[in-house]
Amino acid sequence: MIKVENLEYAYSKTDQALKGISFSIKKGEWVSILGHNGSGKSTLAKLLIGLLEPSNGSITIDGLLLNTENLNAIRDKVGIVFQNPDNQFVGGTVRYDIAFGLENRMVPPEKMEKLVLEYATKVNMQNYLEKEPHSLSGGQKQRVAIAGILAIESDVIILDESTSMLDPEGTKEVIELIKVLHRDYNKTIITITHDLNVANNSDRLIVLKDGLIILDGTPEECFKNQEALESSNVDLPFNLKLYNKVKNNTKLNQNRKLVDALWELNFKM
Repeated sequence: MIKVENLEYAYSKTDQALKGISFSIKKGEWVSILGHNGSGKSTLAKLLIGLLEPSNGSITIDGLLLNTENLNAIRDKVGIVFQNPDNQFVGGTVRYDIAFGLENRMVPPEKMEKLVLEYATKVNMQNYLEKEPHSLSGGQKQRVAIAGILAIESDVIILDESTSMLDPEGTKEVIELIKVLHRDYNKTIITITHDLNVANNSDRLIVLKDGLIILDGTPEECFKNQEALESSNVDLPFNLKLYNKVKNNTKLNQNRKLVDALWELNFKM
Protein backbone atom coordinates (compact mmCIF):
# COMPACT_ATOMS: atom_id res chain seq x y z
CA MET A 1 0.00 0.00 0.00
CA ILE A 2 2.88 2.38 0.81
CA LYS A 3 6.10 2.33 -1.21
CA VAL A 4 9.07 4.57 -0.39
CA GLU A 5 11.95 4.59 -2.87
CA ASN A 6 15.35 6.24 -2.45
CA LEU A 7 13.81 8.95 -0.24
CA GLU A 8 16.01 11.89 0.66
CA TYR A 9 15.35 15.10 2.53
CA ALA A 10 17.76 17.90 3.43
CA TYR A 11 16.96 20.90 5.60
CA SER A 12 20.18 22.51 4.36
CA LYS A 13 23.38 21.56 2.55
CA THR A 14 24.88 20.40 5.84
CA ASP A 15 21.74 18.91 7.41
CA GLN A 16 20.49 15.87 5.51
CA ALA A 17 17.71 14.22 7.53
CA LEU A 18 17.10 11.23 5.23
CA LYS A 19 19.74 9.67 2.98
CA GLY A 20 18.07 7.55 0.33
CA ILE A 21 15.89 5.13 2.31
CA SER A 22 13.56 2.57 0.70
CA PHE A 23 10.85 0.35 2.21
CA SER A 24 7.25 -0.73 1.69
CA ILE A 25 4.29 -1.21 4.05
CA LYS A 26 1.44 -3.62 3.34
CA LYS A 27 -2.22 -2.77 3.81
CA GLY A 28 -3.28 -3.55 7.38
CA GLU A 29 0.31 -3.75 8.66
CA TRP A 30 1.41 -2.03 11.88
CA VAL A 31 4.93 -0.67 11.46
CA SER A 32 6.91 1.26 14.06
CA ILE A 33 9.56 3.69 12.84
CA LEU A 34 12.18 3.95 15.58
CA GLY A 35 15.10 6.21 16.22
CA HIS A 36 16.33 8.86 18.59
CA ASN A 37 16.26 12.63 18.07
CA GLY A 38 17.88 13.48 14.76
CA SER A 39 17.44 10.03 13.24
CA GLY A 40 14.99 11.29 10.61
CA LYS A 41 11.83 9.60 11.86
CA SER A 42 9.68 12.72 12.35
CA THR A 43 10.88 14.10 9.01
CA LEU A 44 9.69 10.84 7.45
CA ALA A 45 6.24 11.25 9.05
CA LYS A 46 5.90 14.75 7.59
CA LEU A 47 6.98 13.52 4.16
CA LEU A 48 4.40 10.70 4.24
CA ILE A 49 1.58 13.18 4.84
CA GLY A 50 2.88 15.72 2.34
CA LEU A 51 3.88 18.41 4.82
CA LEU A 52 7.39 18.32 3.35
CA GLU A 53 8.52 17.71 -0.22
CA PRO A 54 11.34 15.19 -0.79
CA SER A 55 14.72 16.40 -1.99
CA ASN A 56 14.90 13.18 -4.00
CA GLY A 57 13.07 9.88 -4.32
CA SER A 58 9.36 9.08 -4.24
CA ILE A 59 6.43 8.02 -2.05
CA THR A 60 3.52 6.05 -3.51
CA ILE A 61 0.38 5.45 -1.44
CA ASP A 62 -2.35 3.11 -2.67
CA GLY A 63 -1.05 3.46 -6.22
CA LEU A 64 -0.91 7.27 -6.12
CA LEU A 65 2.39 9.11 -6.39
CA LEU A 66 2.61 11.65 -3.58
CA ASN A 67 2.81 14.98 -5.40
CA THR A 68 0.91 18.26 -5.57
CA GLU A 69 -1.65 16.85 -7.98
CA ASN A 70 -2.52 13.86 -5.77
CA LEU A 71 -2.03 15.50 -2.37
CA ASN A 72 -5.71 15.96 -1.48
CA ALA A 73 -6.59 12.41 -2.54
CA ILE A 74 -3.75 11.02 -0.45
CA ARG A 75 -4.73 13.08 2.60
CA ASP A 76 -8.15 11.44 2.36
CA LYS A 77 -6.34 8.14 2.83
CA VAL A 78 -3.72 9.14 5.42
CA GLY A 79 -4.27 10.85 8.77
CA ILE A 80 -1.70 11.89 11.35
CA VAL A 81 -1.82 12.33 15.13
CA PHE A 82 0.97 14.58 16.35
CA GLN A 83 2.94 14.45 19.59
CA ASN A 84 0.88 17.27 21.12
CA PRO A 85 -2.81 16.88 20.17
CA ASP A 86 -3.52 20.42 21.41
CA ASN A 87 -1.93 21.60 18.15
CA GLN A 88 -4.61 19.74 16.17
CA PHE A 89 -7.74 20.90 17.99
CA VAL A 90 -9.80 23.45 16.09
CA GLY A 91 -13.14 23.29 17.92
CA GLY A 92 -14.46 24.42 21.28
CA THR A 93 -15.90 20.99 22.05
CA VAL A 94 -15.00 17.37 21.37
CA ARG A 95 -18.12 17.11 19.20
CA TYR A 96 -17.08 19.96 16.94
CA ASP A 97 -13.50 18.79 16.71
CA ILE A 98 -14.50 15.33 15.47
CA ALA A 99 -16.98 16.97 13.06
CA PHE A 100 -14.41 19.36 11.56
CA GLY A 101 -13.13 17.02 8.85
CA LEU A 102 -16.69 15.98 7.99
CA GLU A 103 -17.72 19.61 7.56
CA ASN A 104 -14.82 20.16 5.17
CA ARG A 105 -16.16 17.26 3.10
CA MET A 106 -19.65 18.80 3.14
CA VAL A 107 -21.29 15.84 4.89
CA PRO A 108 -25.00 16.63 5.53
CA PRO A 109 -25.66 17.71 9.18
CA GLU A 110 -28.02 14.82 9.97
CA LYS A 111 -25.46 12.26 8.75
CA MET A 112 -22.61 14.14 10.40
CA GLU A 113 -24.19 13.89 13.86
CA LYS A 114 -24.53 10.13 13.53
CA LEU A 115 -20.92 9.78 12.37
CA VAL A 116 -19.57 11.93 15.20
CA LEU A 117 -21.33 9.75 17.77
CA GLU A 118 -20.21 6.57 15.97
CA TYR A 119 -16.53 7.48 15.96
CA ALA A 120 -16.57 9.00 19.44
CA THR A 121 -17.99 5.68 20.65
CA LYS A 122 -15.27 3.72 18.85
CA VAL A 123 -12.63 5.52 20.90
CA ASN A 124 -14.77 5.48 24.08
CA MET A 125 -15.23 9.26 24.17
CA GLN A 126 -19.00 9.39 23.59
CA ASN A 127 -19.60 10.80 27.08
CA TYR A 128 -17.25 13.74 26.51
CA LEU A 129 -18.75 15.30 23.37
CA GLU A 130 -19.60 18.60 25.08
CA LYS A 131 -16.27 18.87 26.89
CA GLU A 132 -13.57 21.30 25.83
CA PRO A 133 -10.68 19.31 24.33
CA HIS A 134 -8.13 21.20 26.43
CA SER A 135 -9.82 20.01 29.64
CA LEU A 136 -9.16 16.33 28.83
CA SER A 137 -6.32 14.11 29.98
CA GLY A 138 -3.44 13.39 27.58
CA GLY A 139 -4.76 9.95 26.67
CA GLN A 140 -8.28 11.31 26.10
CA LYS A 141 -6.94 14.05 23.84
CA GLN A 142 -5.14 11.50 21.70
CA ARG A 143 -8.32 9.43 21.46
CA VAL A 144 -10.26 12.48 20.24
CA ALA A 145 -7.56 13.19 17.64
CA ILE A 146 -7.78 9.57 16.45
CA ALA A 147 -11.60 9.80 16.29
CA GLY A 148 -11.29 12.80 13.96
CA ILE A 149 -9.07 10.75 11.64
CA LEU A 150 -11.44 7.79 11.74
CA ALA A 151 -14.37 10.06 10.91
CA ILE A 152 -12.85 10.96 7.54
CA GLU A 153 -12.27 7.22 6.98
CA SER A 154 -8.49 7.34 6.66
CA ASP A 155 -7.00 3.96 5.73
CA VAL A 156 -3.59 4.86 7.17
CA ILE A 157 -3.05 6.35 10.62
CA ILE A 158 0.35 7.83 11.49
CA LEU A 159 1.05 8.50 15.17
CA ASP A 160 4.08 10.76 15.55
CA GLU A 161 5.47 10.32 19.10
CA SER A 162 1.85 10.25 20.26
CA THR A 163 2.67 8.71 23.65
CA SER A 164 5.85 10.63 24.48
CA MET A 165 3.99 13.30 26.51
CA LEU A 166 1.67 10.84 28.28
CA ASP A 167 1.84 9.22 31.70
CA PRO A 168 1.89 5.38 31.85
CA GLU A 169 -1.92 5.18 32.07
CA GLY A 170 -2.38 7.48 29.06
CA THR A 171 0.22 5.51 27.11
CA LYS A 172 -1.62 2.27 27.89
CA GLU A 173 -4.93 3.80 26.72
CA VAL A 174 -3.49 4.83 23.37
CA ILE A 175 -1.68 1.52 22.78
CA GLU A 176 -4.85 -0.45 23.50
CA LEU A 177 -6.80 1.74 21.08
CA ILE A 178 -4.17 1.26 18.36
CA LYS A 179 -4.43 -2.51 18.87
CA VAL A 180 -8.20 -2.34 18.31
CA LEU A 181 -7.84 -0.20 15.17
CA HIS A 182 -5.25 -2.60 13.79
CA ARG A 183 -7.00 -5.82 14.75
CA ASP A 184 -10.69 -5.01 14.34
CA TYR A 185 -10.70 -2.30 11.66
CA ASN A 186 -7.70 -3.43 9.57
CA LYS A 187 -6.17 0.05 9.62
CA THR A 188 -2.60 0.46 8.42
CA ILE A 189 -0.75 1.89 11.43
CA ILE A 190 2.58 3.72 11.46
CA THR A 191 3.89 4.63 14.90
CA ILE A 192 6.82 7.03 15.01
CA THR A 193 8.58 6.51 18.34
CA HIS A 194 11.85 6.12 20.23
CA ASP A 195 10.27 3.74 22.77
CA LEU A 196 10.55 -0.01 22.20
CA ASN A 197 7.84 -0.61 24.82
CA VAL A 198 5.41 0.96 22.34
CA ALA A 199 6.98 -0.49 19.19
CA ASN A 200 7.05 -4.02 20.62
CA ASN A 201 3.30 -4.30 19.94
CA SER A 202 3.68 -3.73 16.19
CA ASP A 203 4.11 -6.24 13.38
CA ARG A 204 7.39 -4.78 12.22
CA LEU A 205 10.12 -2.34 13.20
CA ILE A 206 12.14 -0.02 11.00
CA VAL A 207 15.04 1.49 12.94
CA LEU A 208 16.65 4.70 11.70
CA LYS A 209 20.02 6.13 12.57
CA ASP A 210 21.43 9.32 11.04
CA GLY A 211 18.90 9.20 8.19
CA LEU A 212 19.54 5.57 7.24
CA ILE A 213 17.71 2.30 7.94
CA ILE A 214 19.85 0.07 10.13
CA LEU A 215 17.23 -2.56 11.04
CA ASP A 216 14.02 -3.77 9.40
CA GLY A 217 12.18 -6.81 10.72
CA THR A 218 9.80 -8.20 13.32
CA PRO A 219 10.26 -7.06 16.94
CA GLU A 220 11.72 -10.47 17.76
CA GLU A 221 14.24 -10.25 14.91
CA CYS A 222 15.28 -6.71 15.80
CA PHE A 223 15.49 -7.37 19.55
CA LYS A 224 18.20 -9.93 18.84
CA ASN A 225 20.45 -7.21 17.42
CA GLN A 226 21.40 -5.55 20.69
CA GLU A 227 24.37 -3.71 19.21
CA ALA A 228 22.33 -2.00 16.47
CA LEU A 229 19.54 -1.05 18.89
CA GLU A 230 21.94 0.47 21.38
CA SER A 231 23.82 2.34 18.64
CA SER A 232 20.55 3.99 17.57
CA ASN A 233 19.93 5.22 21.15
CA VAL A 234 16.35 3.91 21.32
CA ASP A 235 14.91 3.29 24.77
CA LEU A 236 15.26 -0.43 25.47
CA PRO A 237 12.44 -2.00 27.53
CA PHE A 238 13.40 -3.13 31.04
CA ASN A 239 12.66 -6.76 30.14
CA LEU A 240 15.06 -6.61 27.19
CA LYS A 241 17.80 -5.00 29.30
CA LEU A 242 17.35 -7.76 31.88
CA TYR A 243 17.47 -10.47 29.21
CA ASN A 244 20.68 -9.00 27.74
CA LYS A 245 22.35 -8.87 31.16
CA VAL A 246 21.46 -12.48 31.93
CA LYS A 247 22.42 -13.68 28.43
CA ASN A 248 25.85 -12.04 28.75
CA ASN A 249 26.49 -13.34 32.27
CA THR A 250 28.60 -16.51 32.06
CA LYS A 251 27.03 -17.99 35.21
CA LEU A 252 23.38 -17.11 34.62
CA ASN A 253 23.28 -17.90 30.92
CA GLN A 254 23.87 -21.58 31.69
CA ASN A 255 20.27 -21.72 32.90
CA ARG A 256 18.48 -22.08 29.55
CA LYS A 257 15.03 -22.09 31.12
CA LEU A 258 15.75 -18.71 32.72
CA VAL A 259 17.17 -17.23 29.51
CA ASP A 260 14.25 -18.52 27.41
CA ALA A 261 11.69 -17.29 29.94
CA LEU A 262 13.22 -13.80 29.98
CA TRP A 263 13.22 -13.71 26.16
CA GLU A 264 9.53 -14.68 26.00
CA LEU A 265 8.77 -12.01 28.59
CA ASN A 266 9.66 -9.37 26.01
CA PHE A 267 6.66 -10.37 23.89
CA LYS A 268 4.00 -10.50 26.61
CA MET A 269 3.60 -6.74 27.09
